[in-house]
Amino acid sequence: MEGVRNTLIIVPSYIPFALVCGVASVTAGLTTSAAIGLPALVFGGSAQAVVTQFLQNAASLWIAVLSGLVVNLRMMVYSAALAPKLRHLPRGKRMLVAAFLVDNLFAFLQQRERERPGDPHWVEYYAGMTLILWPSWALFCVVGVFAGNIIPASWQLDFAIPLSFVAILANSVRQMPLLAAAVGGGIASVLLFTLPLKLGLIAGCLCGLLAGLLVERMQKA
Repeated sequence: MEGVRNTLIIVPSYIPFALVCGVASVTAGLTTSAAIGLPALVFGGSAQAVVTQFLQNAASLWIAVLSGLVVNLRMMVYSAALAPKLRHLPRGKRMLVAAFLVDNLFAFLQQRERERPGDPHWVEYYAGMTLILWPSWALFCVVGVFAGNIIPASWQLDFAIPLSFVAILANSVRQMPLLAAAVGGGIASVLLFTLPLKLGLIAGCLCGLLAGLLVERMQKA
C-alpha cells in the first residue's frame, strides 16, 4: 500500500507523454491493436517513442528495435545497482522485476534504501508501485491511440515527442558528465544523421556515452 500511495503522486506526470506516445504510434502506421499492445509490452516512454519515430521514417524493424534498446542502456546501470537485493530470488521473479523497471521506480527504490536500509519488504513495495504505474501508462497510451485516430494529421502532434525529450533532458542534466554526454551525443547524432539504415541515433548514443565517461574519468583523476 505504501508503494501504491507513493506512485499515485507521480501518475499525473505521465499523462502528457503517454498521450503523445499513443498518438505517435498511430501516425507511425501501426494498426490499432499493435499500438495498444506496444506500451504494455515495451513499458518505456523513451524507447517506445524512438521505435515509433524510426518506423514512421520508414526505417527497418530491426533498426527501430535496436535503437530502442540503445536508448534503454541505462537500465543496465539500474540492474547493477539492484542486483544485490535480488540475488536471493528465483530467476523467474528476477525477470519479472526487470520487466517493470523504469526511471521513477528506480528513484523511489533508491530513496527507500537510504531511508530504510535492509528493508525486508522491498519487493512488496516495488510490486505496489508497479500495480499502479504499469496499467496507468498503458491506459493513457490507449487514450492517445484513439485520439490519434480522430485528430487530423495536419495538426502534426508528433513534434511533441522531441519536445518531451528536451524537457526530460533539461531536468536531468545536473552534472558535467551528463552535460558532456548530452552535448557530445547531440552533436554526433546531427553529424552522423546521414548514415545508412538510420544508424545515426545509435552512433550518437554511443558517442555521448563515451563523452560522459571521459569527463567523469577526468574529474576523478
